[in-house]
Amino acid sequence: MAKQYDTTVSGVMNWAKHELEHVGYLISVRDPDIQYAYAQSVVNGMMHLRDALFQMVSDPKYTRHRTDLLKTHDQVVRVIKHLISDFKVNVGEIKAFNSHHVLGNLSYLKNSRKTRRR
Repeated sequence: MAKQYDTTVSGVMNWAKHELEHVGYLISVRDPDIQYAYAQSVVNGMMHLRDALFQMVSDPKYTRHRTDLLKTHDQVVRVIKHLISDFKVNVGEIKAFNSHHVLGNLSYLKNSRKTRRR
């Protein structure tokens, strides 16, 4: 079970905005080693963001904001998958870095047509 992020809707949406901005900065880096390290860092941060969004989407207290939270969650998951694929980010290294088991279930990273939302 992931740790509780205990954030606000405004806070998590602002967090998402800033994490998505990092993708633009990442693309502008020329050095492939720096770019990889940055991509790995961004993926790690977005995995935490995804967990926070998932907690809020699953919490009945946030039903009024569920649509926006779910759309943002889905965008974050898509970006994570693209970054892992495009920059060959080693998820095993991120799992190893997660020594305090803060990140939740990473099964959403599997590319299965059955798990896609329609």
